Amino acid sequence: MAHVKTVVADASVLLKAYLRDESDVSSVDAMLQDLSDGRLRIAAPSLMRYEIANALWAAARQGRIVAADAITALQAFLQIDIDYYESDDILTGALNFAQQYGRSVYDSAYVALAQRLGVWFFTGDRRLHNALSPHLGFLRWIGDYQYESLP
Repeated sequence: MAHVKTVVADASVLLKAYLRDESDVSSVDAMLQDLSDGRLRIAAPSLMRYEIANALWAAARQGRIVAADAITALQAFLQIDIDYYESDDILTGALNFAQQYGRSVYDSAYVALAQRLGVWFFTGDRRLHNALSPHLGFLRWIGDYQYESLP
Protein backbone atom coordinates (compact mmCIF):
# COMPACT_ATOMS: atom_id res chain seq x y z
CA MET A 1 0.00 0.00 0.00
CA ALA A 2 1.29 3.43 -0.92
CA HIS A 3 1.99 6.04 1.71
CA VAL A 4 -1.22 7.75 2.83
CA LYS A 5 -1.09 11.48 2.13
CA THR A 6 -3.09 14.16 3.96
CA VAL A 7 -4.58 17.41 2.69
CA VAL A 8 -6.82 20.06 4.17
CA ALA A 9 -9.91 20.76 2.06
CA ASP A 10 -12.45 23.46 2.81
CA ALA A 11 -16.23 23.42 2.53
CA SER A 12 -16.11 24.93 -0.96
CA VAL A 13 -14.30 21.79 -2.13
CA LEU A 14 -16.62 19.21 -0.57
CA LEU A 15 -19.73 21.09 -1.69
CA LYS A 16 -18.76 20.44 -5.30
CA ALA A 17 -19.55 16.77 -4.69
CA TYR A 18 -23.22 17.73 -4.23
CA LEU A 19 -23.65 20.96 -6.17
CA ARG A 20 -22.81 19.57 -9.58
CA ASP A 21 -23.31 22.91 -11.35
CA GLU A 22 -20.00 24.04 -9.80
CA SER A 23 -16.66 24.06 -11.61
CA ASP A 24 -13.94 21.45 -11.07
CA VAL A 25 -16.29 18.71 -9.85
CA SER A 26 -14.11 16.05 -11.50
CA SER A 27 -11.17 17.11 -9.32
CA VAL A 28 -13.31 16.69 -6.21
CA ASP A 29 -14.47 13.31 -7.49
CA ALA A 30 -10.82 12.29 -7.89
CA MET A 31 -9.99 13.51 -4.37
CA LEU A 32 -12.91 11.58 -2.89
CA GLN A 33 -11.93 8.48 -4.86
CA ASP A 34 -8.40 8.71 -3.44
CA LEU A 35 -9.95 9.01 0.02
CA SER A 36 -12.15 5.99 -0.62
CA ASP A 37 -9.15 4.03 -1.93
CA GLY A 38 -7.30 4.69 1.33
CA ARG A 39 -4.51 6.70 -0.35
CA LEU A 40 -5.63 10.06 1.05
CA ARG A 41 -6.83 11.59 4.31
CA ILE A 42 -8.83 14.82 4.32
CA ALA A 43 -8.46 17.07 7.36
CA ALA A 44 -10.72 19.99 8.25
CA PRO A 45 -11.70 22.12 11.21
CA SER A 46 -14.91 20.95 12.89
CA LEU A 47 -16.73 24.04 11.67
CA MET A 48 -16.82 22.50 8.16
CA ARG A 49 -19.88 20.46 9.10
CA TYR A 50 -21.87 23.63 9.79
CA GLU A 51 -20.54 25.40 6.72
CA ILE A 52 -21.67 22.50 4.53
CA ALA A 53 -25.14 22.41 6.10
CA ASN A 54 -25.49 26.19 5.72
CA ALA A 55 -24.35 26.15 2.09
CA LEU A 56 -26.79 23.34 1.25
CA TRP A 57 -29.58 25.30 2.94
CA ALA A 58 -28.62 28.38 0.90
CA ALA A 59 -28.49 26.34 -2.33
CA ALA A 60 -32.01 25.07 -1.65
CA ARG A 61 -33.25 28.60 -0.90
CA GLN A 62 -31.70 29.80 -4.17
CA GLY A 63 -33.38 26.98 -6.09
CA ARG A 64 -30.10 25.31 -7.10
CA ILE A 65 -31.30 22.11 -5.43
CA VAL A 66 -34.59 21.08 -3.82
CA ALA A 67 -34.85 20.95 -0.03
CA ALA A 68 -35.03 17.14 0.05
CA ASP A 69 -31.80 16.95 -1.96
CA ALA A 70 -30.11 19.26 0.56
CA ILE A 71 -30.97 16.79 3.34
CA THR A 72 -29.79 13.85 1.22
CA ALA A 73 -26.56 15.66 0.38
CA LEU A 74 -25.90 16.47 4.03
CA GLN A 75 -26.46 12.84 5.00
CA ALA A 76 -24.03 11.73 2.27
CA PHE A 77 -21.48 14.34 3.35
CA LEU A 78 -21.67 13.12 6.95
CA GLN A 79 -20.62 9.66 5.75
CA ILE A 80 -17.30 10.96 4.36
CA ASP A 81 -14.43 9.96 6.61
CA ILE A 82 -12.92 13.38 7.31
CA ASP A 83 -10.43 13.95 10.12
CA TYR A 84 -11.93 16.83 12.09
CA TYR A 85 -9.80 19.07 14.28
CA GLU A 86 -10.71 21.58 16.92
CA SER A 87 -8.24 23.15 19.29
CA ASP A 88 -7.39 26.44 20.92
CA ASP A 89 -4.19 26.54 18.83
CA ILE A 90 -6.12 26.32 15.56
CA LEU A 91 -8.58 28.97 16.73
CA THR A 92 -5.77 31.32 17.76
CA GLY A 93 -3.96 30.67 14.48
CA ALA A 94 -7.18 31.36 12.58
CA LEU A 95 -7.59 34.72 14.25
CA ASN A 96 -3.96 35.59 13.51
CA PHE A 97 -4.36 34.68 9.81
CA ALA A 98 -7.67 36.57 9.61
CA GLN A 99 -6.06 39.69 10.98
CA GLN A 100 -2.96 39.35 8.83
CA TYR A 101 -4.73 38.69 5.52
CA GLY A 102 -8.17 40.27 6.00
CA ARG A 103 -10.04 36.99 5.54
CA SER A 104 -12.76 35.54 7.77
CA VAL A 105 -11.82 33.49 10.82
CA TYR A 106 -13.79 30.65 9.20
CA ASP A 107 -11.60 30.62 6.08
CA SER A 108 -8.50 31.19 8.17
CA ALA A 109 -9.22 28.12 10.32
CA TYR A 110 -8.43 25.93 7.29
CA VAL A 111 -5.22 27.87 6.69
CA ALA A 112 -4.19 27.49 10.33
CA LEU A 113 -4.92 23.76 10.27
CA ALA A 114 -2.95 23.19 7.06
CA GLN A 115 -0.02 25.10 8.51
CA ARG A 116 -0.18 23.14 11.77
CA LEU A 117 -0.29 19.80 9.93
CA GLY A 118 2.29 20.86 7.35
CA VAL A 119 0.09 19.84 4.40
CA TRP A 120 -1.44 21.44 1.32
CA PHE A 121 -4.77 23.24 1.62
CA PHE A 122 -7.21 22.93 -1.28
CA THR A 123 -9.98 25.44 -1.82
CA GLY A 124 -12.71 25.93 -4.39
CA ASP A 125 -13.22 29.55 -3.32
CA ARG A 126 -11.69 31.63 -6.09
CA ARG A 127 -11.57 34.86 -4.04
CA LEU A 128 -9.82 33.12 -1.15
CA HIS A 129 -7.36 31.47 -3.52
CA ASN A 130 -6.58 34.69 -5.36
CA ALA A 131 -6.13 36.66 -2.14
CA LEU A 132 -3.90 34.17 -0.32
CA SER A 133 -2.05 32.08 -2.89
CA PRO A 134 0.64 34.76 -3.45
CA HIS A 135 1.42 34.56 0.29
CA LEU A 136 0.90 30.88 1.12
CA GLY A 137 2.87 28.30 -0.82
CA PHE A 138 0.71 25.45 0.54
CA LEU A 139 -2.59 26.84 -0.82
CA ARG A 140 -3.88 25.07 -3.93
CA TRP A 141 -6.87 25.42 -6.27
CA ILE A 142 -9.05 22.30 -6.29
CA GLY A 143 -9.00 22.18 -10.08
CA ASP A 144 -5.27 21.48 -9.86
CA TYR A 145 -5.68 18.44 -7.59
CA GLN A 146 -3.61 15.43 -8.61
CA TYR A 147 -2.68 12.78 -6.08
CA GLU A 148 0.73 12.25 -7.70
CA SER A 149 1.73 15.89 -7.15
CA LEU A 150 1.00 15.88 -3.41
CA PRO A 151 4.06 16.06 -1.17
